[in-house]
Amino acid sequence: MPEFQQKQRTKNGIVIGLVGLFVNLVLVVIKLVAGFIAGSVSILADAMNSLGDSASAILTIGGFYIANKPPDREHPYGHQRAEYISGLLTAIIILIVGFQFLTTTIQKIIHPTRVENSSLVLVLLIVSIGIKISLGIYYDQKNKRIEGASKAVQALVKDSFFDVLINLVIILSYLMEIQTGWLIDGYVGAIVALIIIHGGVTTIIDTSNDLLGTRPDTELVDKMQEALDSYSDLVGYHDLIFHKYGPNKTFATVDLEIDARWDIVEAHELIDTIEKEFYKKFGIQLVGHIDPVVLDDDELNEIHAIIKKLLKSYKYNFHFHDLRIETEDDQDFIAFDVTVPNDVKASDEELFVRITNDLSECIEGYPFRIHFDHDYFLKE
Repeated sequence: MPEFQQKQRTKNGIVIGLVGLFVNLVLVVIKLVAGFIAGSVSILADAMNSLGDSASAILTIGGFYIANKPPDREHPYGHQRAEYISGLLTAIIILIVGFQFLTTTIQKIIHPTRVENSSLVLVLLIVSIGIKISLGIYYDQKNKRIEGASKAVQALVKDSFFDVLINLVIILSYLMEIQTGWLIDGYVGAIVALIIIHGGVTTIIDTSNDLLGTRPDTELVDKMQEALDSYSDLVGYHDLIFHKYGPNKTFATVDLEIDARWDIVEAHELIDTIEKEFYKKFGIQLVGHIDPVVLDDDELNEIHAIIKKLLKSYKYNFHFHDLRIETEDDQDFIAFDVTVPNDVKASDEELFVRITNDLSECIEGYPFRIHFDHDYFLKE
């Protein structure tokens, strides 16, 4: 992403966080007032949920600010993963708040008390719903204008509309207890606390996956393959690997198969063209590795046909590449790489035994060396 776009993204993210912080602090006050007037632990639990949302807004501001810092000696790939870290810290806060109020609501279940009937409480709760709906719409509209939608803001959108549902449940339970006299406030508070805990756990899982590294969007991978397929001079390509250092900081490497008879300068110019197209189209800094393929060797072509036919006879969609005849200690051997589909359950050792045994019946005089790739990006 160009520097000016990253700065605009940061500016938008900080503004979103500041608005979220202000609005959620207002909601904390409204819900605390309503909760104390009604004597309702479920409303007070939701007030603490809004306090957690305020902390989320602060962490969102910090995440965007740090993410905007340029690369340095200690962080040569930039700081964009700070957004993921802020999301993880937010989730931990949500989890702590949820467990604290689960304990409180359990005490309310054990020692129940009646809520107070108050029109003001209903008004305050209805106003808080309207504010939360408006905030959710604001988050969503702003996030659509950010270059490369932010997962941190997407989480805020989801949380806002989820809070609306929680508020509706609280209002219904409050009215039901007033009308029927059933002491259900503690139980509803426990449900709210469990919902908060569930939201914290799922957010931890999502942000942890981002930090660990996840598969790129399928649509993006398809477009990248279409771009590579458009180069008729390429014999093929394999081993596409992504390295994501933030929402808009992606590096990739790929092996590009070139006719071995090509001049090295000619091959370099093609690779350079592909790399520039990837950055222009997808904002991805691609590094292409030249993988020369011998196309005018009759023996290799015959071996290639045999291996291709054998692998095609298996029920799985195996592909292979980097076929060559190598010599070591005066011994020639056939070496190649096999790409293993994700649904194959057999180990690499089991596959090696099966393939080499089958090939030995068709190709005599050569031992085999096979490297197994597990490509989780390209379509099989």
